Amino acid sequence: MCTRGLFRTNAEAEKVAMIIAGDIPTITLVSAQLDNWFELVPPYLLFIRPCATLPQLKDAVKDCLKIFGINKCDGIDAVMCELFSLEALRALHRISTSSTNWWFPAHLADLLQKADERIISAYDMDVRQHLIIEYGSSLFSEPGLWQVGFDYLRETGNEGLSHLELLIAQVPLDNETVATKLCSLCDEVDFDQTRKDIARAMAYRLLRTGRWGGALSWAIRSRDIEIVSTVADQVISRCSPDQFSSITVVEHFTEVMLLSSSFIFLHRYYKFRKLLDSDQKVKAAELLVELIVSDLVPREFDVILLSDLISILSEEDEVIISKDGSEQLLEHLVKYEADGPFQHNYDEWKMRLRTVRFLLLRNLAHVISSTSL
Repeated sequence: MCTRGLFRTNAEAEKVAMIIAGDIPTITLVSAQLDNWFELVPPYLLFIRPCATLPQLKDAVKDCLKIFGINKCDGIDAVMCELFSLEALRALHRISTSSTNWWFPAHLADLLQKADERIISAYDMDVRQHLIIEYGSSLFSEPGLWQVGFDYLRETGNEGLSHLELLIAQVPLDNETVATKLCSLCDEVDFDQTRKDIARAMAYRLLRTGRWGGALSWAIRSRDIEIVSTVADQVISRCSPDQFSSITVVEHFTEVMLLSSSFIFLHRYYKFRKLLDSDQKVKAAELLVELIVSDLVPREFDVILLSDLISILSEEDEVIISKDGSEQLLEHLVKYEADGPFQHNYDEWKMRLRTVRFLLLRNLAHVISSTSL
């Protein structure tokens, strides 16, 4: 059709026809409108060498370079030459060494492997995995991108997970939101120790600022009985009694709490303070009796419980504690007094014991007189 002159009346149509027919002079002429020589490779293969095999790509590339007048390749030209020549490993090496950004080599390796795994395999080494690990690791040094890095590393098997565990531990715990996200990610990949370390760090940080409920929440999240007990002990020794009713996190038990005697005490004392705040003094007194005579009370806290008992009994002239409860407390005081004070002023301690004993006897007298009527 071209040789018979059918398109002579339409120059553009003739040019298109000549390109489709594989006319090299015409293709050379229009190639000047292209930005890069490698843009010429697809039409060159399609129209001039449609039956070219993969090994023949190299020759096609040489022809395209010749058309563009390029004698020596460097930079992106060298990379494209190596890729077209099926020298993918050399291309990936060139890209990796010429830039500190791992995004391009990692994603190029991923595409090449999806095309043919043999292209980027060498000496039984998974080049794609290595490059993705490098890229994913580099994201942890960029603010706000560590979550993206997590997704990349998680997809690279055990080697990626080993890197991931180390990198997660290095993420700054700037706030509770970051720490919560990190713990959730640790649960996804079973990094129990890392989650535990993060929760411990957050619990101790909140303890230092007197945020008792938050500290206990993080201790519980660690799922470690030792951490839970340590934090609970700190709250018991440092939190003022009137603040206990605001620590709502202890209201509901979890399995790890049941294993900590300190947390059990904290839970029961919290309930006592809530009853007291709601003016349910009889129920509060019953719970207080159970607490005092139990083995749960930390020794340094016993004086606070006795003070609470004095406060309840001093305010009322009616029966607050049952006969059995009063007798249990009086018996407990005998044993308690025999053990001696624990880091308390001895005279003050003795005075408090006498006051408690007097108020209990008065309460017991009210019980007896009320039952005899």
